[in-house]
Amino acid sequence: MIDTIIELLIYAIFPFYKKKKRREEEWHGVLEQKIVKGDYSLGKYKLYLLFRTDADQKIKIPVREELFSRYEEGKRYYKKKGEELPERES
Repeated sequence: MIDTIIELLIYAIFPFYKKKKRREEEWHGVLEQKIVKGDYSLGKYKLYLLFRTDADQKIKIPVREELFSRYEEGKRYYKKKGEELPERES
């Protein structure tokens, strides 16, 4: 019983930790791919942006549909520390 409670607490806290860690990152990179997982026609899907940083690291960021269309594959983006999503470089 106690193990189950501890596991639930870990699963409840972990997404917030991961989001905070991602928010504190800073990088430059290119949007390699826009990913749709699931069935778009049934409305059961998740949208992701896959970036390759200048340090040759892949970063996959989940986004909402209205933000998904704002990003273009092959374009350069800059992720500022403290921001949740990257902005396009000029």
